[in-house]
Amino acid sequence: MIQLIKVKDPLLGNFRANSILRIFVDSATLLALSGGRSPNYNQMLVVPRNILPGAACLVDERFGPSGHKNSNELIIERSGLADFLKAKNIELHKVLSMLQFEETAFDYDRRLRELFVKYEKKVAVMGIGNDLHTAGIFANSLAIDSPKYVVSQVVSDEFPKRITMTFKALSRFNAFIILAFGQEKKEVLKKLLEDGFLDVRKYPAVFFKKTTTKSYLITDIDI
Repeated sequence: MIQLIKVKDPLLGNFRANSILRIFVDSATLLALSGGRSPNYNQMLVVPRNILPGAACLVDERFGPSGHKNSNELIIERSGLADFLKAKNIELHKVLSMLQFEETAFDYDRRLRELFVKYEKKVAVMGIGNDLHTAGIFANSLAIDSPKYVVSQVVSDEFPKRITMTFKALSRFNAFIILAFGQEKKEVLKKLLEDGFLDVRKYPAVFFKKTTTKSYLITDIDI
């Protein structure tokens, strides 16, 4: 079920995300992070310096060499969050390594399962695309029904090779903080929030409507 939270602008939205994270995150929590333009981890986590999970990991990644220019891990590094976590002795589990595409997904699946056993609580910062994809889960994705926690898939997108947590993995989470800023997302958010709009295969972000997990949608859009 989605709880809508309206804010004035993205800066206040990221600070609001921080206030929600403070409720859920402690040293027994695995904090999963998404890429995209809406989360600003410097504003949300680095500047406040008050969110200290047991460990952090990535929800999804654009495949390529470790730290490549379009990677989510580079977004996190440039925000200052990677250095902040390192200074606090909090391990950040990245997806990319020297392995090939499918092997990378297999390896991350294994590591994620270990983290899920170690950390009782799991909280994720998520985004929603203009096509209502979320994480690396696009329309008709393998990640919708897969029994795995992580899959690799080639999708129709500017960045086609994706490695992502599946809905099976996301179903283990205790809370989602979803960020969606900018007027270009107004129509898709209106569609997402419509009564009876439940086609998760075509619009994967519908997952947040159907799950019983607390899902906070923070936006600066009047809907």
